[in-house]
Amino acid sequence: MKRFSSLIFFTALAASFNAAPVFAHDDEAPIVRGSVRIAVYDGMTDDLLSAGLNQAGLISGVQPGFVDPLHPTPAELRRRAIHGNYRGIVDPAPAGGMGLLWGPQSPGAPIFSDATPGLVPGVEYKAYLSVRHRHQHDHVNNVPAAVQIPRHFNKDKPCIVVAAPSGSRSLYGGMAIAEWGLFKGCAIALPGKGTDTGFHLLGAEASAYAVDDIDGVFGPAATIGDDAQFALTPSRKLDAYVAANPYRIATMQAHSGLNPERLWGEFALKGIEFAFWALNDHFDTKGKKRFDRKNTIVIAAGASNGGGMALRALEDDEKGLIDGLVVTEPNIGPEDGRFVIRFGSNAPFDPAGRSIYDSMTLMSVYAPCAALSPALAGTPFFGLPPLGGAPTDAPQNRCASLAEKGLVSGNTIAEQAASALAAIRAHGYASEQDWGIASHEWLSLWRALQVTYANMYGRFDVQDNVCGVSFAAIGPTLAPAPIAETVAKRLFADSSGVPPTGGVNLIADDSADGPILENYAVSRSTNRADLNLDSALCFRALQTGEGSSGRENSGNHARVKSGTREIRTSGRLHGKPAIIIHGRRDALVFPNLHSRAYYALNQERERSKSRLSYIEVTSGQHFDAFISSLFVGPGGAQFAPLHYYFVDAMDRMYAHLTAGAKLPPSQVVRPTPRGAAPYTDANVPELLPLPTLTPAASDRIVFGNGVLTIPE
Repeated sequence: MKRFSSLIFFTALAASFNAAPVFAHDDEAPIVRGSVRIAVYDGMTDDLLSAGLNQAGLISGVQPGFVDPLHPTPAELRRRAIHGNYRGIVDPAPAGGMGLLWGPQSPGAPIFSDATPGLVPGVEYKAYLSVRHRHQHDHVNNVPAAVQIPRHFNKDKPCIVVAAPSGSRSLYGGMAIAEWGLFKGCAIALPGKGTDTGFHLLGAEASAYAVDDIDGVFGPAATIGDDAQFALTPSRKLDAYVAANPYRIATMQAHSGLNPERLWGEFALKGIEFAFWALNDHFDTKGKKRFDRKNTIVIAAGASNGGGMALRALEDDEKGLIDGLVVTEPNIGPEDGRFVIRFGSNAPFDPAGRSIYDSMTLMSVYAPCAALSPALAGTPFFGLPPLGGAPTDAPQNRCASLAEKGLVSGNTIAEQAASALAAIRAHGYASEQDWGIASHEWLSLWRALQVTYANMYGRFDVQDNVCGVSFAAIGPTLAPAPIAETVAKRLFADSSGVPPTGGVNLIADDSADGPILENYAVSRSTNRADLNLDSALCFRALQTGEGSSGRENSGNHARVKSGTREIRTSGRLHGKPAIIIHGRRDALVFPNLHSRAYYALNQERERSKSRLSYIEVTSGQHFDAFISSLFVGPGGAQFAPLHYYFVDAMDRMYAHLTAGAKLPPSQVVRPTPRGAAPYTDANVPELLPLPTLTPAASDRIVFGNGVLTIPE
C-alpha cells in the first residue's frame, strides 16, 4: 500500500481556498453561477469515498441516522446517500469480496500518515452543471455534480475518472465505481444524469418541505427557488390536478419534460469540464500550466444506466475529452443494424433496435403470469407474492385476465404461464435469464420502471396522469396519504430516483377500488385484482400503438415513440479504446438487446477502426449487491461479481493508456460461483478467471459477414 504525507496536501489546500474566487465567477465555468460548494474532508472522521463510514460502515446494513430527523444536515444526508449508493452497486458481504476485492480497506487502498486507514482525505467541489434546458417548460431542472480531488492526486501524472451514477441515482450513485479512481489518485467526476433525487411534493400539507436543494435539504419551493434540484412551475392545471388528487408527488426523471436520457452524454461531458475547472481552481493554475485534455488521462466508467451514460458521452465527445472507457451491464439503446446474433447453436436473433422501454412494458404484461411456470421452480422468490404485498391470487388472476383477452393460450395456470414465457422468449429474453423472472416480479421491477420511463420518454406533465398511475405516500388503507415529514426530508439519501422508493409509492388511480397502492388494484376491464393489468396494457400500447384508439391515445403513443427514438445510439466511439462487460444472466438489461447488439453495431460501423472489446461473463447478472443476500440459491451464492471484472478492466485500461499495454480481445469468461465458500486469495484465481490476451477459439467472440457469434 502506498503511504502519503499531509504536508503537500495542506499547502495545496490553502492555495485552493485563496484561489477559489479567481474562477468562481468565470463566464467559462461549466457550472451554474453561485451554486458551487467546496468541502474539505480530513480523512480522520469524514472522507471522499465512504463519508467516514469506512469499510465496517459500508458492510453494515444499518443506515446512518440523523441527530434531528426533522432537520437532517447536509453532512448526514451525504453520509446516508453514500452508504446506500455504494451498497447498491457491489456485494457488501465480506464473503462476497468486500475487503478483499473491493472496499475502503482492500488491498491497493492508499494509506495516509495522519488519516484513519480506509478513509480517503481530499476536497470535494459540488455545483449544478451549466447545461441546456435547465428551465424546460419553465420548470426548475438542475443537474447536480461533484468533483473529488484526493490528497494524493499526482499533478505530474493527472487522471480523471468519470464515475457515472447507476440506475436513476443522483451524483453519489457512482461511488463504488469511483473507488478505483480514488485508490489510483485520480480526480473523480460525479455527474448527475437529470434523473437524480429531485422531488416536488405537491400538496399544501407539504408546502414547508416541498423541494430539495443540491445538498438534499428540503424547504418551501418559493424559498429555495431556482436553487432547487427540481420544481414544477405553478399553473391552474397543476392546481386543479392537485385538488382532485391530493398528496401527489412529482419526480425529476418522470416530470421534468427533458427526456434526460437523450442528454446523458452532454451531462457527462460537462462533468468532465467541471473536473478540469475544479482541478485548475484547486491548484491555482491561473497563469501557469493548466490541466486539460492534452495532459490529463480521462477514463469514463459506469454500471447499468451509468454505463449507458458513459457510452453516450464517448459517442458525443467531439472535443476528445475522453481517452478510454470501461462499463458494465450498460443500458444502451443501439440503432437497428444489418446484423444478427448467433448464440451457440441457437437460431440467429435480430435485436431490431428494440428499446429498454419495449422490454419493460412487455415484461410488465407477461412476467407476473410467466413467473408461475413450474419450469421456474427453485429460482429465487418463486411462488411468493410481490414485495410490499398483493392479493394472494393476483398472479393467477393476471394469467386468467391475459387468457380472457387472448394474450396467452391454455386452460391451466401452467399452460398460460408457459404461453407467457414464450412471448417473453420471442422478444429476446434468453433462457439464461429465466432465473430472474420470479425475483424481479417479486420486486415489482417492471411495474415500477414503466411508469417513470413512459413519462420521461413522452415528456408528460404530472397532471397528464399517464395510464392512470401516479406517485404518493400511502396510509393504512393503502390510499394516498401525506408523506411524513421525516420521510420526506431524507428522500435525497434514501431514494433511488424511481418510485417505489424512499416512501414514495405507485398509485393506481383508475382502479375500480382506487386510488390505491398499485399491486392491490382491481382492473376495471376484468374486475379482477390482477396487478393492474389495465395500466400495464396502457403502458404497452404507448410502445406498440396497439389499442391506442382515439386522438389522445394515439398522440401519447407518438410522443413515447419519439422519445425512444431520441435515445438511440450510433455505436460510433471515435476509435477510442473501450471495454464493455456484461453478465450473460442479466435479467434486467438483456444482453441480446443491449451489449451484444451495441458491440455488433460498433463493429459494423467502425470496422477496423474499432477498439472496443466485449467481455461476456457467463455467471454474471445485473445486481451484484444481491449476490450474497436476495439471490442466494440452495447451495449459496450462484453468481459471480461483475465488479471484480470492472476493477480488472480499469487496471488494464490505465496500463493501456499510460504504458501501451494490450487490451484483451472480445471473449467469453467462465467464472464459477463461490457457493457457500468465501472468496480468498487462494481461490479467487480459480473461481474468477480473468480475460486473456489469447482466448481459446471456443471462448472468442467474433463479428463477420453481419453475424455476431457468441460461444455458448
